[in-house]
Amino acid sequence: MNSEKSPRNGSKSNGTLSREIDFEAVSHENQRLLAEIRDLQHSNREYRSVIYHISHDLNWPLNNIISLINLMMDTTDPEEMRTLSLPVLKSITNFKESMNDILKLNGPENDSGKEGLLSIKTVLTDVLDSINGQFLHSGAVLSHSFQVTHLRFPKKKLRSILFNLVSNAIKYKSPDRISTIHVSTYTEGEFVVLSVIDNGKGIPPQKMHKLFTKFGTLHQESYPGESLGIGLFLLKKLVEEVSGKIEVESDRGKGSAFKVYLPQETTLPTIEEPSGNG
Repeated sequence: MNSEKSPRNGSKSNGTLSREIDFEAVSHENQRLLAEIRDLQHSNREYRSVIYHISHDLNWPLNNIISLINLMMDTTDPEEMRTLSLPVLKSITNFKESMNDILKLNGPENDSGKEGLLSIKTVLTDVLDSINGQFLHSGAVLSHSFQVTHLRFPKKKLRSILFNLVSNAIKYKSPDRISTIHVSTYTEGEFVVLSVIDNGKGIPPQKMHKLFTKFGTLHQESYPGESLGIGLFLLKKLVEEVSGKIEVESDRGKGSAFKVYLPQETTLPTIEEPSGNG
């Protein structure tokens, strides 16, 4: 009798062990799938952020081309037309590069999130090249002073920060005076501060709470390249993604000062003499 019971006991034990093994395998597979879902969600957020920024930036090269062509139509001087044609070609190249960035988002060559040691002055010059039509038309004067001259930071993100702040300063210039824009960097506590100060229209006090909201335009007037008022919303999102913060002070009718705080460990601080026109 005992010999007959042993196989049944052994069979029951093997069945229990098999179910335990199956449960463990399912549990591991579920954990793997959850981790994969989290990775996909993170990648989706990154792609959406990059697409938002690039699509917002595409508007400016197009408007820049229009502004430059209008300037060319107002002159009969062949030399001046030739001078204006060079930034037109530059704007077309910038537009093409932005389109290529979108096409490469799913490719292995995508480096939108990689950090490199960047010259802030070089990135600022690139930004000014991409909007030089509006810059010339506005008559703005830009100066800079960099205590921190380089950042270890993704180039596209640094360009977007400078692009949005400088282009807004041009868009919302005061009609009563020459537009001045000052870009500077310095250290404050554990942050490097990227500051852009202008003497433009300033922000109405009743609109300050809408400053960083999606589609929250600040003025009743329409401005070329405004792109539905999402620039500052995207800027705040971008800065928060790198554990930074952004602050703004504005005096209606006198101008605005934007300060972007970036973690200092991503920077290489050096000293540069203040400059006049950028």
